[in-house]
Amino acid sequence: MKIIYLLFLSLLFSCNEPTELTVSTFNIKWLGDGVGDNVERSDKDYRNLESIVKSLNTDILALQEIENRLALAKILDTNQYAVYTSSYPDEQKTALAIDKKIDVLEIYQIDEIALGNRDLRPGLVAYCNYNGYDFFIGSFHFKATSRHDDTPVKRTRSFDMRQDQSKHLVAAINELMEERNDTDVILMGDFNDSPVKENSNISAIDTDELDFMTGEMNSCKFPRLKSIDHIVVSQSVKKIVNKSSINMLDLSRTLRGDELRAASDHCPVTMSLNIK
Repeated sequence: MKIIYLLFLSLLFSCNEPTELTVSTFNIKWLGDGVGDNVERSDKDYRNLESIVKSLNTDILALQEIENRLALAKILDTNQYAVYTSSYPDEQKTALAIDKKIDVLEIYQIDEIALGNRDLRPGLVAYCNYNGYDFFIGSFHFKATSRHDDTPVKRTRSFDMRQDQSKHLVAAINELMEERNDTDVILMGDFNDSPVKENSNISAIDTDELDFMTGEMNSCKFPRLKSIDHIVVSQSVKKIVNKSSINMLDLSRTLRGDELRAASDHCPVTMSLNIK
């Protein structure tokens, strides 16, 4: 009888112990499958990226600038991760890699964020369950202001597009939360702006319900500038964030020169949750 009682107590306390869930986002510049890629990578370059991903020890990885699943298979253990990509554009898709211990209940492609332009990236959102905890998690890549935006008119247009994308993102997430009656939301990716910058183009995302956990984070490439790679959470998720876990992995600490340039022009951002 005493043994049964002790087993009962052990089960009771183990059920109350929080389970850690780690999420990450990483824009891997033009990650191709090795055939006619915009950024040519050697076998060593792919191994470097594989090592970076392994070092994150993440359960869910949001990815940007991914050509296809073959490209991801070069840097991910597909026995461990289920891989999902958006249906367009051809060479810069958004993607999610989700550990197979997590149940994926539904995948949504948020086409509104592409603004009717198939050269832009739609959002990708998964509705998941892990140990009884249901939540949304998404990967996004907003319009960049690049060297091609070489006039005030073009730059203003890219600013306006990010503002529109922000509004469409909030509207789409609100709709999903209402549909599922679930407010647990994690949004990750390259938003190409900072919410704390003066005249930020993505401030519409910072609502009463949604908060940037990475707003004050600086860029790994340009330390004087704020990061454009972010993790956004709803208020219910914010309560279980391990704030000390929020981190940007500076790739320049382990890679140099051509190997660093071949890895990415971004650095991964990670965060952990303590779910019960």
